[in-house]
Amino acid sequence: MNEALFHDGEFLLPLLRSAVIPAEFRHGFTTRAGGVSEGDFAMLNLGGRWGDTPEAVAENRRRVQRAAGDRPITVGTQVHGAAVVCVRAGDDPAAIAAQQADALCTNVAGAPVGVYVADCIPVLMADVRTGAVAAVHAGWRGSVAGVVPAAIARMAAEYGTQPADLRVALGPSIGVCCFEVGEEVVEAVTAVVSDAVAKRVVRRELAKPHVDLKLLNWLLLEGAGVAPEHIDAGPECTSCDRARFFSYRRDAGRTGQMMGFIAAGVAASAPPLLEATASPTSP
Repeated sequence: MNEALFHDGEFLLPLLRSAVIPAEFRHGFTTRAGGVSEGDFAMLNLGGRWGDTPEAVAENRRRVQRAAGDRPITVGTQVHGAAVVCVRAGDDPAAIAAQQADALCTNVAGAPVGVYVADCIPVLMADVRTGAVAAVHAGWRGSVAGVVPAAIARMAAEYGTQPADLRVALGPSIGVCCFEVGEEVVEAVTAVVSDAVAKRVVRRELAKPHVDLKLLNWLLLEGAGVAPEHIDAGPECTSCDRARFFSYRRDAGRTGQMMGFIAAGVAASAPPLLEATASPTSP
């Protein structure tokens, strides 16, 4: 992932961005930095249900909205499922937010879509041919339910998206190092990926099994026809890196939330992102 800074003269907001997603797709993954929250929620908590003050959350969300092009970021009610909602011109973000959806897609230029995360994978997709985009919330339940392939299928149905035209970034999430699971999760994963142990999606070297969520979704993307060179999966582990990321598991639920967002065709008048360069990574 690239590290980028959004600066509009009022505040400085660090973001992680993917090298495989072209510059015309305004996108980013937030970290803990750049906000006003305090204590367990310091600093850029975007979650409104975890105990932070509403005023701090509102200011943090305002800053991320500015970085996304200063239009409302449309989100859904995330339930760890595979439902996909398409955002169309004129849709009310509040009405969309009331719908249960773990993936949102749109082809409306400049209209950002996003997902909240605190260990689950924020997956961002960009169709370089049609300009359509998607944001997907992929925890283990959503992953085995097929939320990533469902988003691709919905983009194909709505916009004519072809897997060969997709560029996909898997943002910061809990790593295999920290994602200890029970046998019921192993069973669910192996039902989706055959030979999950041989493919290293399930690890049994430790006392209890671990699951590699990013590798699981990488394989699901490849299975849906996305070329491996068009997938970026950063090495960041939200549970390991307390200084940079919130983690629901590490902090036993007393934590904040981050976001992944993406939009196409943001107006040239939007303040720029100042980027460094980095190379795509694979799990």
